[in-house]
Amino acid sequence: MEVLIFGSTPSAWDDSWWPATLGAAPTPTDHAPNLGFILDSSLSMTQQVNAVSSSCFNTLRTIRKIYKWIPTETRRTVTQALVSSKLDYSNALYAGTTAKLQKRLQRIQNTSARLILDIPFHLHNTDHLRNLHWLPVNKRITLKLLTHAQKALHNTRQEYLKRRFSFYTPTQHLRSTDLALTTAPRVCRTTTNGISFSHLTAKTWNTLSTHLRQTKDLLTFRKLLKTWLFEQ
Repeated sequence: MEVLIFGSTPSAWDDSWWPATLGAAPTPTDHAPNLGFILDSSLSMTQQVNAVSSSCFNTLRTIRKIYKWIPTETRRTVTQALVSSKLDYSNALYAGTTAKLQKRLQRIQNTSARLILDIPFHLHNTDHLRNLHWLPVNKRITLKLLTHAQKALHNTRQEYLKRRFSFYTPTQHLRSTDLALTTAPRVCRTTTNGISFSHLTAKTWNTLSTHLRQTKDLLTFRKLLKTWLFEQ
């Protein structure tokens, strides 16, 4: 059994309170998997990106051995199932990570697109993602964040998400009452709260058009949002 202590300066692990009847006390670790996603003590997501990068490039190398013998659409289906799905899994947790880590994830997506479209790696082509109608990694993260916000606002069953947001409700009925705005929680510059899920999502949500924020159907919202992100 292992224990993971979160914080920029985590305190030392004290196992003196651990009941002897439960066996050996847990040993401290700097990272641990949770539902297939590796969390580290500083929540930098470095270990997770390392694991995803290794797994995805191993898969791409395997696909590359046979890609010339399978049609483009089949290459796309296989790559999306085995590679893109790993990039998208819990990708909302990548929000606020460093540009360096997101660049590594973007490299995986770029390599996938070149493999599908059979673009030589020595040629620079900036349209390959658009040709596949793929959003870049950073915008896919934004898509996931804003989808969660839409569910919190318009889906009454998403109570666990609602608790993460504070939607603007003026004391009097003003013109802004029905604009579906959020209130970003206040943060201190000396803390990491500025890259928290609640803060980043609230700030980004308010940049959407009023029509998008008021769209209640989830599928319609995602379609309009994807178009909006492509235009940014």
